[in-house]
Order: sequence, then C-alpha cells, then structure tokens
Amino acid sequence: MKKISMFVLLIVVVLAVSACGSTPTTPTSTPTETSNSSSSEGSSAAEVSFSQDILPVLNKFAGRAHGNNGGVNLETYENVMKVVVPGSPEESKLYQALTGNGMPQMPPSGKLDDATIQLFYDWISQGAKNN
Repeated sequence: MKKISMFVLLIVVVLAVSACGSTPTTPTSTPTETSNSSSSEGSSAAEVSFSQDILPVLNKFAGRAHGNNGGVNLETYENVMKVVVPGSPEESKLYQALTGNGMPQMPPSGKLDDATIQLFYDWISQGAKNN
C-alpha cells in the first residue's frame, strides 16, 4: 500500500508542477522531444532517450560509486539493464533506489529532483530502450 501511495504522490506532484506552467529543470537535460505527436499507449510523456537523458544523469550522480570499481556498475546500457525491469519501474531496483522505496535512497548525497526521477520512470515504462 505504501508503494502505491508514494507513486500516487509522485504523479500528483508532477501534474501539479505541469499545471502551474513551470518547466522543471533537470541537472543535465530534459526529455528528448519527438516529432511524432502520438505517444506510447497510456502515456503522454515524450520518448526518453537512454543516451541523452538517462546515461548523463547516471554518469554525473553515480559514476564514481557505480563505475568499474565493483558492486553495481551503471556505466553501460547492458549493466544498467541488470537492475531494470523494462515496462515495470516499481519492480526495477534502479527506480526503487532513486525513490528510496524498499532500499537505501540513491544517490546518498541527496535525492534527485522529481523531474529527473520521472525521466527514469518514463524511460523504464517505455520499455527501457537503448536509444
């Protein structure tokens, strides 16, 4: 029940920010806009790019701790996919770590902003493509 409540709260916050007309910024970039006006079924989010949206955030916030020095390596798509369940953010260890849901909050230096966490949610929901 707590997972659902956190998810609903996250969605409410994202919708509230969107309704205010403000454009949330991320530490590195915003979602890749697509020229195709149709979106994935059930989602109004623009397609999120692994190489342009997700990997830069991982490199910036997780590169030192989760690079090629043991533990969970997040330097490549193949390694990231070891902690991601495509189409299921709530079942993905990566998303759980970003939200602090069921495991320690990552990065330990402080939670990423909601817009950045939403990028990860959207990317995983969209199938976690290597794009």
